[in-house]
Amino acid sequence: MLSEIWTIFIKDLRLDLRRMENFFSMFFFSVIILLVFAFAMPADKDSHIIFAPGTFWVTFLLSGILSLNKSFQLEKENACMESLLISPISRGSIFLGKLFGNIIFIMIIQCLIIPLFSLFFYSGFLDHFFSLMLLSVISAVGFSSLGTLLSGLTTDLRFKEILLPILLFPLLIPLLLASVRIMQGILIGEGFSGELDWLKLLIGFDLIFLIISYLIFDFVAEM
Repeated sequence: MLSEIWTIFIKDLRLDLRRMENFFSMFFFSVIILLVFAFAMPADKDSHIIFAPGTFWVTFLLSGILSLNKSFQLEKENACMESLLISPISRGSIFLGKLFGNIIFIMIIQCLIIPLFSLFFYSGFLDHFFSLMLLSVISAVGFSSLGTLLSGLTTDLRFKEILLPILLFPLLIPLLLASVRIMQGILIGEGFSGELDWLKLLIGFDLIFLIISYLIFDFVAEM
């Protein structure tokens, strides 16, 4: 099974890196969002500290949805989805391969966005780089689990670019609330220990939707 997951993951990674369309669209969209918030917010440092967590996760959410929209796009464009489904690869392996691909691309963007966020918005952001990256990884697992499942569900529907966020965003409310609160604790110096209850909620969200998405992707793929 691990070899199957690796095959799907490497296939998607190579295709995305060859075209670079996914990377550049996510990166430039994130930069535009940061610039808009940087010019719209008050210039004083206290305001930036207050609004930094919300601004960061809005950027995460909106750029991440671009990656999810493209999860099954190549298979659909080249009429390869049916071939993928009848191949001797389990549906769970397809899901996990796509999931890991989405997580990797989101984390690559996060590695670039955190320094830019420190430059444009809040200068102290880079001081907590590793804590913020760890939080981003935990959040990306839940975000990508649910997003990959819904992307597979909507891939053959009209207006999927609209339907996917409509279905996804309400379900992500617990994840976003927990991520914002944990980031507030990190920025004021308390780290993860200051928001343990929210961290438990975030990890629980990840585990629940990772398991549920893995189990029902088989049925979604047949729809």
